[in-house]
Amino acid sequence: MSNMLRAVNNLVESNAEQETEVHDNAQTSSATEDQLEGKADDVAKDSEEKEKDKGKEAEKSKEKDLDRKTEKDKEKVRALDGGSLDNLLQRLPGCVSRDLIDQLTVEFCYLNSKASRKKLVRALFSVPRTSLELLPYYSRMIATLSSCMKDVPTMLLPMLEEEFNFLINKKDQINIETKIKNIRFIGELCKFKIAPAALVFSCLKACLDDFSHHNIDVACNLLETCGRFLYRSPETTIRMANMLEILMRLKNVKNLDPRHSTLVENAYYLCKPPERSARVSKVRPPLYQYIRKLLFSDLDKSSVEHVLRQLRKLPWVECQQYLVKCFLKVHKGKYSQVHLIALLTAGLSRYHDDFAVAVVDEVLEEIRVGLELNDYAMQQRRLAHMRFLGELYSYKHIDSSVVFETLYLIIMFGHGTYEQDVLDPPEDCFRIRLIITLLQTCGHYFTRGSSKRKLDKFLLHFQRYIIMKGPLPLDIEFDIQDLFAELRPNMTRYSSIDELNSALAELEEHERAASVEKPESERHSDNESQKRQPHDDGRGSANGAEGNGKDHGEGADSESYSDSGSIGGHEDEEDLLSEEKSNDASENEGDDEDDGMPVGSDEDEGVEVRQKVVQVDPKEQEDFDRELKALLQESLESRKSEVRSRSSLNMKVPMNVLEGSKDARAVESESGEETVDEEGGNAGGGSKVRVKVLMKKGHKQQTKQMFVPGDCSLVQSTKQQEAAELEEKQNIKRRILEYNEREEEEMNGGSSQMGNWGQGGSNTGSSIRSGGRGNWDGWIRGGARRHHAAGGFYQGYGRRR
Repeated sequence: MSNMLRAVNNLVESNAEQETEVHDNAQTSSATEDQLEGKADDVAKDSEEKEKDKGKEAEKSKEKDLDRKTEKDKEKVRALDGGSLDNLLQRLPGCVSRDLIDQLTVEFCYLNSKASRKKLVRALFSVPRTSLELLPYYSRMIATLSSCMKDVPTMLLPMLEEEFNFLINKKDQINIETKIKNIRFIGELCKFKIAPAALVFSCLKACLDDFSHHNIDVACNLLETCGRFLYRSPETTIRMANMLEILMRLKNVKNLDPRHSTLVENAYYLCKPPERSARVSKVRPPLYQYIRKLLFSDLDKSSVEHVLRQLRKLPWVECQQYLVKCFLKVHKGKYSQVHLIALLTAGLSRYHDDFAVAVVDEVLEEIRVGLELNDYAMQQRRLAHMRFLGELYSYKHIDSSVVFETLYLIIMFGHGTYEQDVLDPPEDCFRIRLIITLLQTCGHYFTRGSSKRKLDKFLLHFQRYIIMKGPLPLDIEFDIQDLFAELRPNMTRYSSIDELNSALAELEEHERAASVEKPESERHSDNESQKRQPHDDGRGSANGAEGNGKDHGEGADSESYSDSGSIGGHEDEEDLLSEEKSNDASENEGDDEDDGMPVGSDEDEGVEVRQKVVQVDPKEQEDFDRELKALLQESLESRKSEVRSRSSLNMKVPMNVLEGSKDARAVESESGEETVDEEGGNAGGGSKVRVKVLMKKGHKQQTKQMFVPGDCSLVQSTKQQEAAELEEKQNIKRRILEYNEREEEEMNGGSSQMGNWGQGGSNTGSSIRSGGRGNWDGWIRGGARRHHAAGGFYQGYGRRR
């Protein structure tokens, strides 16, 4: 047991010794490894340091190369910047707008350097003394640059102040432009708050201390530039007011010449305007404001129908006078919309006759007032009224006689009186412009009929008026040439009064001869018609529509001197279309035909009637048809109860049984079956009259002849009735001829009465009467479309050219 313990102890000891040996060996080995690792680290550090030294040397060499390159680039950029700066400074005097100076300021920012700033300040300071308009823009550039370049204003202001002190202390009476340039530059900088207010007040005080000669001009220019700004600024208003009072005291104390006195007053009132009450706007009722809005704001080609409807809805008794007043203010609206006011006048005249008459009366009165006053301030209004008068004629609201009376009034008013030089001075050509305006508006309608002859005659008088004026301005001469080229391109322009007088005498002689020949031809035609009357009546009854057309033609030839005598009937659509197509082709022929027209007739125009389609309510239509049927039934029943009266004796012969006879006149007997031929007595005997008895067999009508004694009561009563009708027709024709002769005598004597027209003016009553007559009939008969009628609205109001 003990042996075993000893063996175990030995083993433990041996194991412990082995462990200690192993531990010692491990320590020695770790020590050797640490030594080896330290040596390796030292070698690595040495190699890294060597590599770093080499990298630093390479970087230093690269930096040196880059510095050399950048220096070379900078030298090149400096050379380029110097050239671009010079170009920029050369463009500086051409910057006469805010956009140009702002663009130049931005470009300068890319060239910013201390040297360039100094160069810019010298360029701004040396502005030419006569180029005062550049100072506000230069000040704007300095104010813009001062936000990022503080040294620019600090360099410029001392230079300006030094120059001002030098010029003031020199006290010479030269270089006034340089002084004004300097002080205005300071004033412009003050408005941009670059120059302090103290500098401005010191300059002003220096001028007021020696208030004489150039100092007065300098002080006034400074006040005109920035005086109002300083007076309205809260921090300087009191000091500026004191300075202004000192200025006015010096002006009153010193004996200044008129120029300096005016300069001081202008500068003072520019800074401190005189107090006055605020302008009081006219207060109008809401209804009047609405009328003005419709006429002066809303009226155009597309809204004219709406405006007319709104005006018709107004309370007419309250608004009529104000509407007339607004219609006469055509000069306050657009000149191109004057015809719309005339269109509204024509539209309202259908419902309010007195309104239309009042408008025409007031327009004529305004034209005459303009001739009496001859005020330069009224010229625009007078031109608008002439255009308005022409448009009223274009819409058939007045007669051509009103237009021609106005034309003669313009060229003759005031002539031959002691006020001629005041009413129509020799150098004043405004009346010529009035005539041109009126004729350009409505003169193209005077192309046929008596209106064409009247316009030709007036143009001769107009030429004489032009020659009496002497040499005309070029614009007036060109307008006259355009007028004649438009209205009468083939008319001769005379150059002397003698030629014009001979032409007028020839024209009057021609009119006088035509007026003498016309009654003779009419009397001859009357005799012929009297002889053919029995035959024509019979033929007219047979031919129906043909006879109506001839009667219509004769009625047109015997028209009186009025537009209201034009066609009153309604033409068919096909006739209107064919007439419109043939208008252009027959213009040349119309001139030849006009020579044979009567002198007293006015424009024989074709008339086109167009009516707006009215939408009818079906219920109203049914009620109307029912009432009409009841009315007709009642009338029929009442006629049945009446005793059949005797038929008239003048029954015409039916066309199918006329049997080629052209001299038949029917006279119905008591039974209604007899026909009397007055010329049949020669065939049947001297004391008998041939009678045709109308008979019917089947569906055909036949006649049989028989002879009736001449002393029969039937024949005697028929002859007496025909004689009475013939006498009545002769009386009517005689009266018409007398009326036409009287009209021709008045027209022929019109040239001798032109002076009276000029003194007495146009007859307002006759103008309104004729205008009204032409207007009312014009609505019934309609008219062709006008060249600027809006949107097809009331296309039947205008005249056909």
